[in-house]
Amino acid sequence: MKIWFQLLSSETGMKGFLSTAQRLVDRAIAPGTAVEVRGTTHGVLGDQYRLFCNYDSREVIDNALRIREEGGYDAFVIANSMDPVLVELREMLDIPVLAFMEACSLTACTMGDRFGVIGVNRKLMAWYRSIVCSYGLGSRLAAVEPMDVNDTRSLDLGFTDPAFGDMLQEQVVEAGRRAIAKGAEVLFVGGPPGALMASRGIFAIDTAPLLDTYTLLAKLAETMATMHRLTGVCVSRHLLYESPAPELTRKVGAAYGVSALRNG
Repeated sequence: MKIWFQLLSSETGMKGFLSTAQRLVDRAIAPGTAVEVRGTTHGVLGDQYRLFCNYDSREVIDNALRIREEGGYDAFVIANSMDPVLVELREMLDIPVLAFMEACSLTACTMGDRFGVIGVNRKLMAWYRSIVCSYGLGSRLAAVEPMDVNDTRSLDLGFTDPAFGDMLQEQVVEAGRRAIAKGAEVLFVGGPPGALMASRGIFAIDTAPLLDTYTLLAKLAETMATMHRLTGVCVSRHLLYESPAPELTRKVGAAYGVSALRNG
């Protein structure tokens, strides 16, 4: 089994984060499963802003379309907390597609009544809240609490500079305690701070579980790929995730010069 694990972080600018995420998933996957943790060319120069996030999202779409055309993977994971292009990929891929915020929110609901989300800065908070509400889980969301990191590329220092990592850990704990005070029973962190906490073996803040998000995503992808093999089903083609007809796909591929779509 082979799983594509897509981060939006730069493969050259955030090597510490990508290598840590790879170690976290490798320690959990079953024998015979390979998870490829991948980033983007530029990535995370300010993806709290939707305009900038869109540029990286196009690269994610291109990667998914290449997999659609060439095969070779049993699941695709969007391991970014904004769940970019989730609907787009589920429309086009015939393998399970999982996304960070959706998977973590649903899992948190199995561990407690209400959950809290921690993000790296204030700009992300409204976006996170809107994503959770779009999944129909607004009533289960107790709080969305920010850290204070506006230069998201700087987060990679947490994996190489212990003092910087300690500072990030303190911010996660402080934000988690604010969420707990507002009623959160389970917590998870978007972005590299989540990988940092897991790599340090921190899986709770006070009495509230703190999800090991990237390991969770890998294991869920592995499970969904297994179920796909057993049942032949991985996504509904009724309404939201209906795929375009092959003829339309070929026309769009020709019109926009997308070779991966030209065969329908």
